[in-house]
Amino acid sequence: MLRFFMGDSGIGPLSNMVTSNSSATSASSAPATGFQFIQQSVDTVAGTAIGLFIAYSAYKNLSEAYRRGDPHRKAPLPPSPPGDFLLGHYRHVPENESFRKYLEWSKEYNSDVLYFETFGTKWVVLNSYAAAHELLEKRGRKYSDRPRFVMFEEMGWAPTLTWLRWGPQWGLHRKVLASPFAKTGCVSFQPLQRKQAMIMCKNLIENPEEWMSAVTHFAVAIMFKIGYGIDVDTPTDEWVKLAAEASEAVGKAGAPASSIMDRIPWTRHLPDWLPFMERLKYAHENKKAIQNITERPFNASMSDYHERYLDPTRKLKECFVHRMYHLRGEDARRNRQNVYYEDDIKGGAATMLIAGNDTTASTLNLIILYLTKHPRVQRRAQAEVDYILLTTGVPTEPVEDYRPTTPAPWASSSSNRAGIIRLPTWNDIPKFKYVNLILQEVYRINPLSPLGIPHASVKDSSDIDPDGDDTYNGMRIPCGTIVYPNVWAMNRDEKRYREPERFFPERYLPKEEGGWGEPLPVGTFGFGRRVCVGQYLAENSLLIAMAMMLATIEFDLPIGPDGNLKDFEPQFSHKGQSIVLPFKVSVKPRSPMVEELLDRHILVAKMAEKAAEDGKKGGPTPSA
Repeated sequence: MLRFFMGDSGIGPLSNMVTSNSSATSASSAPATGFQFIQQSVDTVAGTAIGLFIAYSAYKNLSEAYRRGDPHRKAPLPPSPPGDFLLGHYRHVPENESFRKYLEWSKEYNSDVLYFETFGTKWVVLNSYAAAHELLEKRGRKYSDRPRFVMFEEMGWAPTLTWLRWGPQWGLHRKVLASPFAKTGCVSFQPLQRKQAMIMCKNLIENPEEWMSAVTHFAVAIMFKIGYGIDVDTPTDEWVKLAAEASEAVGKAGAPASSIMDRIPWTRHLPDWLPFMERLKYAHENKKAIQNITERPFNASMSDYHERYLDPTRKLKECFVHRMYHLRGEDARRNRQNVYYEDDIKGGAATMLIAGNDTTASTLNLIILYLTKHPRVQRRAQAEVDYILLTTGVPTEPVEDYRPTTPAPWASSSSNRAGIIRLPTWNDIPKFKYVNLILQEVYRINPLSPLGIPHASVKDSSDIDPDGDDTYNGMRIPCGTIVYPNVWAMNRDEKRYREPERFFPERYLPKEEGGWGEPLPVGTFGFGRRVCVGQYLAENSLLIAMAMMLATIEFDLPIGPDGNLKDFEPQFSHKGQSIVLPFKVSVKPRSPMVEELLDRHILVAKMAEKAAEDGKKGGPTPSA
C-alpha cells in the first residue's frame, strides 16, 4: 500500500498499490513473525490513514475545481504547470535547485507569479521584485505570517524569531532583538568585530590551508560573544565545532516548509525508515546538533550569570542572555508580569547565533571565491583601500580595467606593499565605495537563500473577500497560501540586470561614472515586516572583514603540480541554502610587516576590551 504513495523514485503508479496489496495478501497466509506482524500493522494503519487523506484531498481538489470553474465566484488562480490527480505538484518540483525551475516556468507561462498545490497545501512563487514589493512590503500586514515549519520542529528548534508565526510571541521576540541590532545599537559591537577581523587575517596568514576554519571562527566568535558572553579563542575551539555542525544541519535540511511533513503534518508520526520519509530521518539524525547549539552555550552563559549574581563585586556581561535575565529580574522585583520566558531567551540567542554565523561565514567564503577568480576586481578594491588608508581621497580611474596611475609611495608596481601605514578603522568603512559594491554583487549573483524564507497570507481586517483571499494583477491568492520570494530569479531579471550571469561590481555605478546604473540587489535580508533584524550587524561584520583582508592579504589561484596557477570551477550545495563547497586558494600577506602590525593591533584591542569590561559602570547589575 505504501509503495503507491511514493514508489521507488518518489511516487509510484497505481499498479504498485495493487502489487503491494497482492504481496501483502499472500504474505498474510503464512505464519507471521513478530517483526512481520509489526510491519503489517504499520502498513495497515498507514494505508488506512493514506486512504482517508486521499479521500479528503479529492474533496478539496473537487471544491477547488468548482471554484475555478465559477467565474462569478472567484478570480482565476495564477498559472501553474500540470500536476497529478490528487497528488498535485508533489513530484514535479525538484528538491534541489527548484529556484531555477521556478524561473523556467515563469518564462514559459509568461507570469511572475506561479501557483502550486500538494495534498491541500497551496503555495505561490514570486519571481519578480515587482510582485514581492507589492505583496510582501506594500501589503506586508497580510503577508507577515509564516507557515508551520514541521521539519524544523522535528529537528528540535526552540521558538525563534525566524520560524515564529505572526502574533504576540513574534512581536515579543522582534521587540527583544530589534533594539540591540538597530543601526545605532550595532555601534557597540564594532570594537569586537574589528578585533575579530584582525584575528581572522592573522589566522589566514598563519594557516592558509585551513582558511575556511579562520572565516568560520571569525563569525562564530562574534556571535558567541554578543549572544552569550563567551570568548571563542581559536578556530579549533569546541564552540566552533558545535556551531559548524548546527549550521551544516540547517543548511542541508532543504528549503523551509518544503518537506512532506510541512505539507502533511501528521506524517511526522510515521516511521522514518519509510522510503518517502528521508527528510524525517535527516531531522532525527541531526536533532542532537540543534540541541547542542541551543542548550550548551545557553547553560554555560547562565552558569556565569549565577556566579556573577553571587559575587557583588562583579557585573553582568553585556550579552543578550545576561541582559534578558536581568530584565526578568527587574520585572519580578517590581511585581510586573513576566513576559520573557526561558524558551524565548534561549530561542532568541540561538537565532542570533545560527543566522549570524551562517550569513557571515558563508558570504565571506563567496567573497574570497570571487576575489580569487576575478583578480581585476581584487586589484581595484586593494587600490581603493590603500588610497584611503594613506589619504582621504578616492581614486578615479576607468571602470573596465582599473589600474592605479599614481600608486602610493609604499606600494610596488604590483598590489603587494613594501610597507604599510595602518589598518582600516570604522571611520574608513563609509569611504570604501567599491568594496561595498563587491559585497552587493556577491549578494546578487549568489544569494544564500535563493527562495528566501517563506511568508504566508492571513485574514486581515482590510480584506474585501469574505474568505480572506487576495488578488494581484487579476490573479487570486487564497488565504493561508505559502509565499516564496524567488530571490535568485529577481536578481537575475534581465529587465533589471544586463549580463546577469557576469560578476561585475561596477554595474551599480552611475552611468556618468562609467557604470551601468543598475539597482542594488533585493531580498538578501528578506522582505517587509519579516526583514532580518540582524542585517546591520551582518553587513558591518562583512565590510570590516573585507577591508581588513584587502589591506593585508593577497588571494590567488592555487599552484598546480606543474608550478603554475590552477584555475577551477567552484561547486555548490543547494540543499536549502546555496553554499560554496570547500576549494583551494593561495593566501599570502601583502607585506612582510603585516603580521607584526596585526599582532600589535590585536594586543591593543584585547587590552581595550578588557579595560572596558572591568571598568564598565553602566552595565546591568545582577538581580533576582
